[in-house]
Amino acid sequence: MNILVLSLLFITSALLHGISGIGFPIASTTSLSLFMPLKEAVVLALWPTLLVNVLSVISGGKMGNILYKYGLLALFSLIGSFIGAKLLFLINPAYLQFLLSGVIAFYIFNSTRSSHFRLPENPVVLAFFGLAAGVIGGATNAMSPILIICLLAMSNDRHEIARAANLCFLLGKISQLIVLRNEAFALFSSDYLWPVLILTALSLLSLFVGTRLRERICARHFRWLVLVLLGVLAVMSAVQAIRALM
Repeated sequence: MNILVLSLLFITSALLHGISGIGFPIASTTSLSLFMPLKEAVVLALWPTLLVNVLSVISGGKMGNILYKYGLLALFSLIGSFIGAKLLFLINPAYLQFLLSGVIAFYIFNSTRSSHFRLPENPVVLAFFGLAAGVIGGATNAMSPILIICLLAMSNDRHEIARAANLCFLLGKISQLIVLRNEAFALFSSDYLWPVLILTALSLLSLFVGTRLRERICARHFRWLVLVLLGVLAVMSAVQAIRALM
């Protein structure tokens, strides 16, 4: 691994994650996949993203309202992540990544044409988006776009969106860790341990800085920033899928 290049990529990803609440899992996985197969990148990105998500969830204070409003979304993200992590061993994740890129592109196109796209806050919608996000996230670490499509259509509160998304990310990482535990814990006896520890420390520091910057961004600018990030993630996901199929 080129530790200098990866450090810059992880710092940028964590900084943007702190500002927007999304992006670190897929960005870190994509960065690692430049140097190794996707499955191995998913495993190595698991620990940094798990810690980033823990810090993102606990940094905002009490979670009562978030759990009440988005608990079903988080639960089905957990269930979907189990399924997605299993699929990592059964099918080529590239096909899921192509599907994800198409969904994001469709959503961004509709969002730029109209700002009134809303989703009803009912159990069926929350369960559907949670399950879809979990399956794709478990297999590719690209859970954030599907979640943000749902959350942006339900809320204008950037702090609520960020915390709800990171709660789902955290549960997804826990389920991924359970399924991939043998590979994840083998990391502690591999040559990758120290590079991953360095990348994790840099990511947590950058996340802290990004979270403080979020306070200075208005809701309208926040929404456009997230749409831009979704577009970047869609392109990254498509490129990663193409590389996996070559």
